[in-house]
Amino acid sequence: MSKTKGGNFIAYFGGLFYNIFRISPNKMPPPTSFENIVRQFSNRVYNHAFRVLGNREQAEEATQDVFLKIYRSLESFRGESTLSTWIWRITANVCITQAKKSRLETSPLDSDEIDSISDDEPNPEQALLNNETKDEIANAISRLPYREATAINLFYLEEMDYGEIANILEIPAGSVATALHRGRERLRKLLQTSYSRSSI
Repeated sequence: MSKTKGGNFIAYFGGLFYNIFRISPNKMPPPTSFENIVRQFSNRVYNHAFRVLGNREQAEEATQDVFLKIYRSLESFRGESTLSTWIWRITANVCITQAKKSRLETSPLDSDEIDSISDDEPNPEQALLNNETKDEIANAISRLPYREATAINLFYLEEMDYGEIANILEIPAGSVATALHRGRERLRKLLQTSYSRSSI
């Protein structure tokens, strides 16, 4: 399954979407058509699923489920949110459901553990932008509680603002800020452990 990493999701599946949904590889679809949604979002949805789930097979399954839901619901989309927000809301819900099936919620780090992290430990914001640590980051994000993992991914890697994330997760913007803060602290602790092991 490693060929999917960093590659093209549609190409990896050897025409899966073309065969199931009758998407023409040579036809330029309208901007709001299902074909265009697949072209625009398939890799991004897969990458999000992999970061949240930490498993390629589960990420592939979740990605297929997301696009099946989009395909079945697109005609009923009423425009109460942007199309992008609607797609990401489906993606977040599918990934959270999948994650609940495969793992338990990560136990919260207590205040003593958080306070013990020194300023020279790996910085989550910097690490998220460092390609050399992308495998460690993906693994660490997948170990975060679901809401925090989703918020971290959407904020840092999809570059969404608090309002967009709040609409996707259907929570107040203040809760997004809390999820990001807690996620960063947990991520810092996980990265500290990862780097400590690699330096031994």
